[in-house]
Amino acid sequence: MRKYEIMCLVSPELTEEEFKGLYEEVQNDVQSLGGEVQEIDVWGKRTLAYPVRKFTEGYYVVMRFLFPQNQLQEFERRLKLKEKLLRYMITLLEKEE
Repeated sequence: MRKYEIMCLVSPELTEEEFKGLYEEVQNDVQSLGGEVQEIDVWGKRTLAYPVRKFTEGYYVVMRFLFPQNQLQEFERRLKLKEKLLRYMITLLEKEE
């Protein structure tokens, strides 16, 4: 398994509970596909540098996880189905910090 990091930008229309539920769904997707979440860093609501889908604010969350490379395509497919997830970026972490 390889170590990845995902940064998610979530719609500001959600309440704190709905936001927490959304990133828990992402966490459950990682686990259901054979991965293991190691760390979750919730940044909360931030102002964006430029509008994304006409929003000027959004919730940020960063997760680090171990994940099988062959399941990455299915994981991204599931992320694209979440309408309130405005953007995401998955990064392969080469070196341990």
